[in-house]
Amino acid sequence: MENPVLNAEVRDTASKGDNKRLRRENKVPAVIYGKDFDTVSVTIDEKEVSKLFKTRGTNVLINIQFDNNSFPVLTKDIQWNTLKNSIDHIDFFKVSMDEEVEYNVSINLIGDAEGVKAGGTLQHQLREITVKALPANMIENIDVDISSMAIGDTITVADLNVDETNTVLNDPSEVIVTLLAPAVQEGAEDEAEAPAEGEEPELVEQDEDQE
Repeated sequence: MENPVLNAEVRDTASKGDNKRLRRENKVPAVIYGKDFDTVSVTIDEKEVSKLFKTRGTNVLINIQFDNNSFPVLTKDIQWNTLKNSIDHIDFFKVSMDEEVEYNVSINLIGDAEGVKAGGTLQHQLREITVKALPANMIENIDVDISSMAIGDTITVADLNVDETNTVLNDPSEVIVTLLAPAVQEGAEDEAEAPAEGEEPELVEQDEDQE
């Protein structure tokens, strides 16, 4: 899949007041920085970048374009406005195509676990891992098939099928997903131990020597 393209415009000022004005105009202030690269302040159309993040995620390699320049960047930081459900600011990192980069990859659970059908509870503990690869070999997500999971089963980082061009940096023993047994209700235990209605409780005879 080709890298998405994001259009930007260079901005001369980066004051707090200027950033507020840009947000009112539905533009997102951003910066681009990198190794041996002078930091550039830019603006991006909010609808365009929001659509990109929604469809491709925030861990994808992006080709950013401005002033007849085009180069690959990674999204390093996003400042979200939770009240307005919008983006306040973005940090992009310019990458070199011949140098490995560290990035996060989302883990998608695929299928319906057999253990859930049997009453178990699926617990998704690790939702993304950190890997290292050349930019051209970056992957967008990892699919994990959970359809055969039974109660008591666990999938760890070591079980992931990751392309050999990517090096996983997480501990192999980290748990991604586990299938827990259904919780036993306290009332159910009491009922199991209590004698049935109309049934006399069993008496335990005591040794005469102990009387």
